[in-house]
Amino acid sequence: MGDSAGVPGSEMILPQMDLVVELEVAICDCCGLSEECTLSYIQAIRERYGGKWICGLCAEAVKDEASRKVISADEAMARHSSFCSKFRGSGPPADTALHLIQALSQFLRKGIMMDTPKSSTTTSG
Repeated sequence: MGDSAGVPGSEMILPQMDLVVELEVAICDCCGLSEECTLSYIQAIRERYGGKWICGLCAEAVKDEASRKVISADEAMARHSSFCSKFRGSGPPADTALHLIQALSQFLRKGIMMDTPKSSTTTSG
């Protein structure tokens, strides 16, 4: 009952609605990532983080930092911002191939160290 599907002349006519959503580019105050967001979303994030706009990834890092170290959200935000500014200031390595090789070597060494027992006792006899 009330289902008019398939009945000729029963199509529902909807008025055309022009929905305009204004987007603004917001730049993360921590990492510098830029995103297009609605003005209301940007305002909500700024209210949550003391006037600063931070991206979702940085927000998660701040939340994690605050929960692990039992510090205030403001202190966690300051620590994360400091980390991001140091990371951005370092720039890319001069020789990216060498950097990759060194990183993989370190990774493999750590993996091998994790696999070997720290102390093995053997008896001969």
